[in-house]
Amino acid sequence: MELILSAILIGFVLSTILIGPVFFLLIETSIRKSWKSAVTLNLGVIAADILCIAAAYFGSKDFADYVTTHPKFYRIYIIAGFFVLIYGLFMYFSRPKLHIENEEQVVGNNYLRTFFNGFVMNLLNIGVIVFWFVIVSSIMIQYPEPKDFVLYMGVVLLTYFCIDLVKIFLAGKLQKRITDDMVYKIRKGVGICLLVFGIIITLKGFGFFKEIDREIENQLIHQKG
Repeated sequence: MELILSAILIGFVLSTILIGPVFFLLIETSIRKSWKSAVTLNLGVIAADILCIAAAYFGSKDFADYVTTHPKFYRIYIIAGFFVLIYGLFMYFSRPKLHIENEEQVVGNNYLRTFFNGFVMNLLNIGVIVFWFVIVSSIMIQYPEPKDFVLYMGVVLLTYFCIDLVKIFLAGKLQKRITDDMVYKIRKGVGICLLVFGIIITLKGFGFFKEIDREIENQLIHQKG
């Protein structure tokens, strides 16, 4: 149950953090074309995410196995904190183009072509590749069993896709309320939060906050007793 709730939370956070060109293209597609075209485009994006996840899984599997089997040499919190810091810096300093040129060529009446364009567009985004490597590596360390990992990522992607469907059907309202400047401010705010969170996790790996952890554990034990 803890795994499911954690995965749903991550999926929800992803849907709010990853506001970029795909987000605006989905809204434009839903308004100018149809919700079917927008869903098809989104399925192509999800397919690219799955490919990135698979590549990150096999690419970092040996690394995650080594960390798991050598807890005294590499502390999990330090590794996870390092990944979070990297992505926090990326979110804060990056300023990607939020609108794609020649949007009409990306989304057409041919659903297969629209699916393929969504797939390629997401796959060529270096930020997506970096992001999934960070997420996958962290999750593999926390859930080393393959079945747990697959379940976790499945719930994450399902949650992410369902929230994207909500975005598609609320496209009109979202288009009027969310501006480019707002998105850049959100990205910077998220980047700062991730940097602070990454520093806290890293410090925890070096032995800080031990007294706080013990106090929390004692309180939990006391409540169960």
